[in-house]
Amino acid sequence: MQKKWMHKKNGDVSFPLGLFWGALGGCVGTYFSSPFFMIKTQLQSQAAKAIAVGYQHKHTGTFQALRQIYAERGITGLWRGSMATVPRAALGSGAQIATFGKTKSMLRDNGWVTQPTLNSFCAGSIAGTIMSLAITPPDVLTTRLYNQGVDASGKGIYYNGWLDCIVKVVRTEGLLGLYKGFWPNYLRIAPHSTLVLLFYDELMSIRDKYYS
Repeated sequence: MQKKWMHKKNGDVSFPLGLFWGALGGCVGTYFSSPFFMIKTQLQSQAAKAIAVGYQHKHTGTFQALRQIYAERGITGLWRGSMATVPRAALGSGAQIATFGKTKSMLRDNGWVTQPTLNSFCAGSIAGTIMSLAITPPDVLTTRLYNQGVDASGKGIYYNGWLDCIVKVVRTEGLLGLYKGFWPNYLRIAPHSTLVLLFYDELMSIRDKYYS
């Protein structure tokens, strides 16, 4: 992300700009990859009959699943559930990028963490935590919508869209139902976010040092 896109005219880091660009990038990337995310979810949920939980699809592989879904539901069938995963990406990526930029600035300007590498590491860790909190509820919705079966008309068996999914989860499982799997999600996202953002900053520093 170019620095000028993340800063106000006076040079200060802009949280809203970070939120906007992060959310936009997350939305575009996630929307176009949605079919593969759906198939990944369905394949990982398949299990032997004796231990199967939830709806079981009959896929034998990625490309077979793509062909089958397209043949049965058309192009729109490949994007079923995308209305849940796009907000997921917007919240997650927006929170990550905006928090990272603002936290780096706060840690440096207040003299709390001024060493560049450590500053990026701490900011990346905090950004990963905020991202985990933001992304888990839509992650739950995405998984439920992607893995449910469909009836003869192509509508979901359990949930009629992401709003219906939210209502049913909260009504039957409470608000904490939206945070099922938070800790595994956190242990996956936080280290990933920390390392990605840290290496990004380090590589940008090398570029600026030798190629600016």
